Formats: sequence, C-alpha cells, structure tokens
Amino acid sequence: MGVITTEKTSCRDCYKCIRHCPVKAIRLNMGHAEIVDERCIKDGQCALICPQGAKKIQNDRPIVQEYFDQGEFVVASLAPSFVASFPAVRPDQVVAALKKLGFNEVRETAEAAEQVAIEHAALLREGRENIIASSCPAVNALIYIYYPHLIPYLAPVVSPMIGHARMIRKEFSPRSIRIVFIGPCLAKKAEKNEQEVFGEVDTVLTFEEIYEWFEEAGIEPAKLSGEPVEVSRTHWARAFPVEGGLLKATAMETGILSKDMLALTGIDRCRRFLDGFEKERSGFRIMEMMSCEGGCIDGPIIGSKISLFERRRKIIEYAEQESRSYSENADRVLLPDFRRDFTVRNVHFPLPSEEELKRILTLTGKFTIKDELNCGACGYDACREKAVAVYQGLAEAEMCIPHMRARAESFSSFLITVTPNGIILIDENLRIVDMNPALRTMLSLQGKVVIGKTVQDLFDPSPFVGVLRTKKALTKETHYSQYHNLIVKLSVFYLEKSRLLMGVFVDLTREREQEKSMENIREKTLANAQQVVTNQMMVAQEIAGLLGETTAETKTLLSKLGKIIRGETVEE
Repeated sequence: MGVITTEKTSCRDCYKCIRHCPVKAIRLNMGHAEIVDERCIKDGQCALICPQGAKKIQNDRPIVQEYFDQGEFVVASLAPSFVASFPAVRPDQVVAALKKLGFNEVRETAEAAEQVAIEHAALLREGRENIIASSCPAVNALIYIYYPHLIPYLAPVVSPMIGHARMIRKEFSPRSIRIVFIGPCLAKKAEKNEQEVFGEVDTVLTFEEIYEWFEEAGIEPAKLSGEPVEVSRTHWARAFPVEGGLLKATAMETGILSKDMLALTGIDRCRRFLDGFEKERSGFRIMEMMSCEGGCIDGPIIGSKISLFERRRKIIEYAEQESRSYSENADRVLLPDFRRDFTVRNVHFPLPSEEELKRILTLTGKFTIKDELNCGACGYDACREKAVAVYQGLAEAEMCIPHMRARAESFSSFLITVTPNGIILIDENLRIVDMNPALRTMLSLQGKVVIGKTVQDLFDPSPFVGVLRTKKALTKETHYSQYHNLIVKLSVFYLEKSRLLMGVFVDLTREREQEKSMENIREKTLANAQQVVTNQMMVAQEIAGLLGETTAETKTLLSKLGKIIRGETVEE
C-alpha cells in the first residue's frame, strides 16, 4: 500500500486530482482515480484538492502508539515549520503537549538543517557547480524518476530529517531508541523508506495527525506549562522551511554572493527549470528547489489556518528570537556523516507510435489537429498527452468530456427525434423552448411556428404550472377535444439543472377508441346473451308444462291398472 490511496466509494470521477497532479501519476480504473505509486513524487496535491476527500494519507499514529505501549524510548524530531502550524501556541507548549502524548524527548530538526546547509557549502568549496539542493524529497523524487540524467547534479547530502535522525542516534548510542519525525510534508513518509536511508527514521507523523491525536487525547497545548527543547544547536536554520531558507543558512557559513544561489518553489516551476537545465546552468552555482510554493510552510498537511505571509513572518521571527540560543554543548557533539547517494528508479514509460497515437485519438473523434481542443477537462493539458496516457494504461478514452457530451447530445437528440411519444420543453415563463416531431404530428402543428409561444396558446397549462410550483413530477390522463379528441397520458417533469419543464405525451387515443369499441361489443354481446337465456327459459317452461300433464295422466292409468289386477272396483 502506498502513502496515498483512493477510497473508491468516495471517488466521483471528477478528474480534479489528474488536473492538479504535476506528473500525472494517477490511473483511471473503472472510473476511479488510483495513485500509481512508482510514478508518484508524493507532493500531496491530489490529497489537498480532492473535493470528496477520497484521497487517504497513510496513518502512522498506531505505530507510534505501539512504541509508547511497549515502553520504548521515543524521540520526536520536530520540523521548524511547527511554529506556523501551531500559531496560537507557544513553542514550549507544543513541546509539553508532545511529551504529554508520550514522547520522551522533543528535538528540533533545525539543528540538523544547520549541518545540511554547511554540507552544501562544503560542496561549493570542493569546486562543485550547478548543485541542486537535496533537502526536498518531492523534488528529489521528481528528478530520480523523471529527470534521471540530472541525478549527478543532486547534492549528495541527506535531508534535515535524515541528518537529524543520524545525529540523535549517534548521541544516544548504544541505547535503543525510536525516532519519529513530525512535519507538514507528505513526501517524508516515502523518503524514510528510500533504500539509501532506510532505517534512519522509524516513523513520520504529519502536523494534522498530531492535531487529531491531541484532540482525541484531550490535550490542549495552550493550557499547558511550557517545556523547552532539550538541546539547541542552530542559528539560522529555523528559517529552513521558508523559500531560500537553506541558502540563508549556507550564505551565513560561506559568504557566497547571493547571485550565485537561487531559490525556486512549486513543482511546475521546478519542472520548467529542469526542462531547460542546460540553458540555465550557467546562471547559478547552487539551486534550492522546494515542491511547495513558498516553501515547507505551505506543506499539504501543515494544518495551519493562517495566511502564507503570516506563516513566513512567524517562522522568521522565531528564527531571529532563537538565533542566540546556541547550546554550549554544540561543539562537543560528534557529528555523523551527512552524505548520501541517489539512484535511478526504474520506471518504464512506454510511448506509442504515431500511428497508434492517431488510432487512440480517433476513438474520441479527433481525426485532425483542429479536432484536438486541448481543453484540459480530462485533467491532461493536451489531447495527445491524454492519448499517451491511454496507451500507458493510465487514462480511459471516455475521459474526453467534450466528445462524450457531443455523443450524448447526439444520441439524446436522435432518441427525441425518433420516439413516437410527443415531447415539449417549456421554460419557467411557460414559453415553448422546443417540441419534437411526434408532438407536432399529434397536434397537427407541422410547419407552424410554435417555439417562443406560451404553452397556454396550445392547451391547458395547469399541469405545467403545478409542477413548476411544487417541483414534483406529475402524470395524468388528459383529453384535448380541440385536437381531434386526442387522449394522452401526460407526464410533466422539472429539470432542475436546466430549469426547464419537460412534458411527455403518450398518445392513448386509438387505445381508448379500441377500449370503447370493445365495450360496445361487450354490451351487445351481453344483451344478446340475455335474450337467448330468456328464450331458453320460455322453451324450458313449455316443455316442463307438457311433461307435467303427461306424467299426471300416466299416474292415473297405472293406479287403475293396479286396482284391476287386485280385483278392486274401478270408477270410470
């Protein structure tokens, strides 16, 4: 499982994450946007902008809680941007709150940032040119995945997070400890797992995770008595999270002229710079690049509600205030190695041939260059870029919204035209917007101008008025004597998005005539049957009468015969 995952039940097929992902590391699968982990640089923009909250960030709180439960010695490495993330709380109160959670010690990552800046300055002294600072893991990932030919220019220096972990482990050696980095950066969760630095940092928590933890634990930092950070070994490195922070710390150590040192923030700007690297390399000695615009103080999960300007001000004020608090024990600490290597990540990007590209474009009605709108609705900047993504299995041809809309409209128009049912569209002023051929035929209006007229010019508007008032659909049988005794089943709907009324007329005239004819036949048949029954009853009665007389005579004769046989006297 990657650092960012998609909750499919919440993903609404809006393509917003694709539009905002600078490297398009998202695959559409059955309409759901999935993160392609091996292509993702973990800048976190997709999680930040998802309107449905479908992008979920890896939650590492249970891991840290387990450290606490097992009684391990846990040290928090607190990113310098914490003063911007907790603007209403004093720094010493944040430290106290973290200790109340269970951390044994809280240290500022800035003390390693100071050493990282010194290492970058050392590279300059060694004669290195065109150095790309390596403190931002998202920028590093951008380079080793998408610009692997520029890896030799990446400073072979660890980030402050990794450097701080090395410092803490060296200080506490040989004691077994757990190191938890706390900051605003999503990419740090991935950086700790990079093979070159794996095992240095145990777990990474974001400021938002800490916010939630404080709330669940009932901890209110602002009500706590403060506790200072145990050790301070930094001057200006607390300004590291602002744009140019590394260069500020480097310049303090080297005196390098600022024109040789450049800072750039925002992935899109960084990409443009890397695209033109060969042209730009003569203009700088060291380039600081940060994926978040304005620096780490605008990290995707910093959890701060104050403005970017206010965050920057608080960081700088804190750096100035604490710049004289350099620990007397700083020179006694044996510093670890701050160097590292970067390796190419083997990510395959298959490219289609021109013939295959054209075939994919034709799937969405793009047969010529003029057909390629490059509207960006699908999330890709150009139709050809999306076609490449389709070839690579990242996108679906059906993502072309203008094509699918035109197709749907064409299909809908076809259905409305050929359906035998009458259809009318009416605006909220009860004026006719459209009428299909079937209804014109029903009302004998072929060739007549009806668009723009009011519905009452044609028939009783009350069903439409009722639906307009209630916004509830209505179905009823209606008789229009003025149109050759037309009988219809009328269904009226309110189309909320277009704010139109739609009437659907199903012609029941022939059906009702057939029903009436059948009723007449039934009545005649019933009358005839009744007459037949009456006649039959009369015949039966006559036969019964005749049978009755004959039976009486037979009885009398048989009685006389019995008497004669017995020898009795028989009367005449």
